[in-house]
Amino acid sequence: MANPGRPPVITVLGHVDHGKTSLLDRIRKANVAAKEAGGITQAIGAYQIDHQGQKLTFIDTPGHAAFSAMRARGGKVADVAILVVAADDGVMPQTKESIEHIKAAGIPYVVAVNKVDLPQANVMKVKSDLAEVGEYVEGYGGNVPLVEISAKTGTGIDQLLENVLLLAELEELKDTSGEPLTAVVIESQLHPHKGPFATLLVKTGKLTLKDDLFSGPTKIGKVKSLVSASGENLSLATPATPVQVLGFGSVPSIGDLITTRPGADAVLAPAVLGKTTSVTAEVKQANVIVKADVTGSLEAILSSLPENVTVVSSGVGGVTESDVQSAVGNEAVIICFNVKAAGTVAKLASVEKIKVVTFGIIYELFDYLKELVEAVQKEGRVEVVGEAKVLKTFPFDNQIVYGCLVTSGKIRLGDKVGESKVVSLRVGKEAVKEAKKDTECGLILQPQLDYQTGDVIIIHI
Repeated sequence: MANPGRPPVITVLGHVDHGKTSLLDRIRKANVAAKEAGGITQAIGAYQIDHQGQKLTFIDTPGHAAFSAMRARGGKVADVAILVVAADDGVMPQTKESIEHIKAAGIPYVVAVNKVDLPQANVMKVKSDLAEVGEYVEGYGGNVPLVEISAKTGTGIDQLLENVLLLAELEELKDTSGEPLTAVVIESQLHPHKGPFATLLVKTGKLTLKDDLFSGPTKIGKVKSLVSASGENLSLATPATPVQVLGFGSVPSIGDLITTRPGADAVLAPAVLGKTTSVTAEVKQANVIVKADVTGSLEAILSSLPENVTVVSSGVGGVTESDVQSAVGNEAVIICFNVKAAGTVAKLASVEKIKVVTFGIIYELFDYLKELVEAVQKEGRVEVVGEAKVLKTFPFDNQIVYGCLVTSGKIRLGDKVGESKVVSLRVGKEAVKEAKKDTECGLILQPQLDYQTGDVIIIHI
């Protein structure tokens, strides 16, 4: 098999928990999956390996539904895709979505049916499921390669890589190192000590130390360091090489096209940096400030917020004093993803009684937001628990006693009537805590209200 002009870039797509990262672990002989919170990938990772003397660049994309935009980018920068489908699960929602991204990118792909080592594995069902969504694999009416693998045992991995290299060879990838530099931002973040940095995938040309960095016509930094995916310091990054770059003036957006000279505005896939729901009088909003460790995670969170969540502000990096002050002014909760409020900021939040909630697993964050919305909307809601018809009123100890018949629900000591409260409740001569439907009772309200015989008192909590 001939060596391509440059290493192929392979994106790994599929449904959550179908084994994408475990597959890369097997390929890289690493153990990334075991280290990931909740067992899911939550940021795009880029890695380069050697396979039989040929370099291959892999992009691992998150499988959770919130990371749809990130998966779309994974397809856009790739030459070949691996669609991972679990043999015990079949085609799932993110599987279908991944197929759409592959088609939109216009790249060839191979289906890796993972977990064939499991007793409940059903490869034929996977083929049938794929056919139902219009994707036909080899031997099942189509020409899409399918390889049965087990990321756990290593079964089929070599065959999978051979198929990937064959597809890459058919793409006739050219050496573009002599062209002007273009690189794509596939992840970015703000390091608390080093400042802004980003993971770039070099598309064309060469990136070297001290190169000026431009996004469109704007200079956004100068290369201070280049670090490979394996942690090696580099002086040069060539096409299809993923590299961490330090030297940006601010955190670049995912999908930005980076060059070494001024050019026209160009963005591979614009980041969706916010979703703000307008506040209405009818529906109360949950105000939040969102902070995340990397731009990709921030984007995913902001683009997938539940309804009735208003984003006061958002950003990459730890919680700042300004975040806390903004939360005070907007009655907001600070939502953190893989970052926290440290030191004096945490103390300030405590003094100002600002809730700072930190998450390491994105679906737990969304569960919390849903609960927050429910709690906020419940505040101030009048929940009727009973009704009582006033049968008679009479004075007692400078107060008014309402002799009532409970016509629905119940009345409890401490329940509210408008802004007043039930401070005394009797059935006959006995003081009680509750009077149920069809019970005659006497009650006192504080502050007093002007109810007359025949009026209906609405009881709420």
